[in-house]
Amino acid sequence: MGRVVVADADPATLGFSTAHSDRYVYSNYFVPVRLTFGGGETPILPFYVKQALIEAIRYGGLDGDRLPHLLKELGLYDLWKANEMDAATEALPGADSGMSYREPPARRQTLLGDQQAEFLAGLLQSDVGIAFLDRTRIRPVGFALGEHVYALALAPGEEAVLEQRTYTKRELTLEEQNESEQQTDVELTSALTTELQEGFERQKSLTDTWGLNASHTGQYTSPTGVWGTFNASHTIGFASSVTAASQETSRRAVKDSRTATSKVAARYRTQHRTDFKLVSETGTESSSKRTVRNPNRATPITLHYFKVLQRLELAHERYGARVCWAPTIKDPAFAFAQKIIGGRQRIRDNAVAALPPAPVKPERPPRGAPAAVETRVVYSPVVTLDKWGFTGDMSADYDVDVAFDAGWEWDGDIDTIRQNLTLITRRPPDAIAARVVGVPVVTEADGRPVLRVRVHVGARSWLAGPGADVQLAAGFRRTPTVVDQTADDAAYNALVAGYLTDLQEWQDRRDEALAAAETAGDEFEARLRAGFSPVNEMVSQIVETHFPASVRDEAWEIDFWHRVFDWERASFVAYPGWWSGGDARAPERDPGDFVNASWAKLYLPVRAGMELTALRWIFGKVVATSLAPQVEHELAAFVDELTTYRTGHLGTGDEMPELTTECQDVPERVYCLAKWTELMPTDGTHLEVVQGATTAADAVTAKEISDAEALRAALLDGEVQTNRLRTKAYDQMTEPADVDIRLGTPSGSGPAV
Repeated sequence: MGRVVVADADPATLGFSTAHSDRYVYSNYFVPVRLTFGGGETPILPFYVKQALIEAIRYGGLDGDRLPHLLKELGLYDLWKANEMDAATEALPGADSGMSYREPPARRQTLLGDQQAEFLAGLLQSDVGIAFLDRTRIRPVGFALGEHVYALALAPGEEAVLEQRTYTKRELTLEEQNESEQQTDVELTSALTTELQEGFERQKSLTDTWGLNASHTGQYTSPTGVWGTFNASHTIGFASSVTAASQETSRRAVKDSRTATSKVAARYRTQHRTDFKLVSETGTESSSKRTVRNPNRATPITLHYFKVLQRLELAHERYGARVCWAPTIKDPAFAFAQKIIGGRQRIRDNAVAALPPAPVKPERPPRGAPAAVETRVVYSPVVTLDKWGFTGDMSADYDVDVAFDAGWEWDGDIDTIRQNLTLITRRPPDAIAARVVGVPVVTEADGRPVLRVRVHVGARSWLAGPGADVQLAAGFRRTPTVVDQTADDAAYNALVAGYLTDLQEWQDRRDEALAAAETAGDEFEARLRAGFSPVNEMVSQIVETHFPASVRDEAWEIDFWHRVFDWERASFVAYPGWWSGGDARAPERDPGDFVNASWAKLYLPVRAGMELTALRWIFGKVVATSLAPQVEHELAAFVDELTTYRTGHLGTGDEMPELTTECQDVPERVYCLAKWTELMPTDGTHLEVVQGATTAADAVTAKEISDAEALRAALLDGEVQTNRLRTKAYDQMTEPADVDIRLGTPSGSGPAV
């Protein structure tokens, strides 16, 4: 037998109340901070800037004799002494003589001179700054009546079918996707067709990525992640304190956010269309069609439709402030490109090695039979590479000549040249590479025939790095004589025919293997690109450049990097390849793509609470020991100032909540910089009815209407009288009785009894 069980549900769980549905758009603002001795003008230099300054003096970038004058011109009289540059110069060993005092490459003369003071000022720019973590809160707070969109006049008693069609942002987004194929994630739910958050994020990304001002120009790419991009388009050279940096970014952040939201809201309101039209059919198959009717018999009405706009409250809030390291990297994709080139070459080499040996051309017998073809391999002279950049990098072409004797000719085998192309250097293989460009050409030099081979050499930046030389070899064969070419030896011709057949089969197999190798190379490159992380690539180059292997090959140091820096928030800005000249590495991609970038700046925030440890690491690469007392004092003062700023604006010095009781309620602590409102379009409309001032009734109709009003009044009065009699009869009844009382005058009956 069944049993009834009643769920004992708490009524409180069934109730609900209004709550804010906030959305957030994240952004970050970076301002460099110059840390100085004693709060003056003399900057504290990190160890890698000291090294770059010394190398610039040693190898021609700066004139050491003019350095005191240059420092005086910049107002940095005590920079050399305060940073103990004499001791640093003695500690830095000499460099390879192949890079020392080499004549700079020829360049166009200019009336500006060498501008060594400007070069020195750029070299001394601070890579350490403050990253302010901001967000814009988007909160729906109500609705507002928008512009008038349609008016429909209805005659008395008229009925019409009205179709409403709304053009939303969703349609525009799909059009943009079909045209540009740049947007990959399209939200198709109608509730988000005019979502401000999506457009605001895109506008902020464009503002952060393409914004140009007097301080930073040509900034092209910046990844958009969960926490937003870094905007470093500050209008000041540097800040001297956390407060000054906050004031600089606060006004700019509010201005940028408000400008972006105003642009997006105005664009959405412009793009949003609501159209009405009359249709002849009255079916109910479409929810966008509605039937409207004028209930009046003689008075016309006008229906006025207005847009309904959603009112949004936007608040720009600051929820964090972090020390941020922002080093620059030249040719950031160099190592990644070398991985791709090396991987493809290994795949090709393995495919060729797996082939059977190539058929050997038969030798011509002694006189009376075809003669053997004499071959030889000739090496070029050793060519010294001398087209180095200032930072020890290279991306240049060299023409290498291989001289050969008359009566000989090149055998046309370019693979022999590639296999015998040799770089003679003490640089590691992943720091320099060479390849044959184009097809070798036979020409003359110094009265002798030569085979001219163009070789492209690329090298990573290495200030005062070792030099390099290049040498190659090519195969040659003796030019056949007319007698040899016209010898008619049936046996030799048969051998040659068989050789050619075997050679063709081998070449077909080789071509198939190379085609398969190219396909495998494309797949290999696609896998590398799929797992490619620009941030990790740049960090590896920074470590390679500034931290030698002898001091970075311990597990504790790798763990230290991950504990000190907030990798989740790391971001970068890449600059187009045209700033460095030369051909684009990937011409089919944008010049500002990371693969083609000439320079990149990495923004690496420091985790809250690890500031002093990170600053010691950046300025002196020390962990267990301390820096000079004066430097330690200035770094500690900077960290204390940042802690004070966080405490005053965010409640705690490390951005973490203070937990003093069990299961404590933790309120959100942010600092609101500004508030404003925006209006966004919706798919809804509001209707207002206006009754006409004139009437369509003639005299007969007017008489009918007045008679109907009189009859209705009489009926209402009769009902009132009937209710009174019913009430009076009920009051006079004192005992039960069977009485039939009829009140009123029913239709078709006589007077009431």
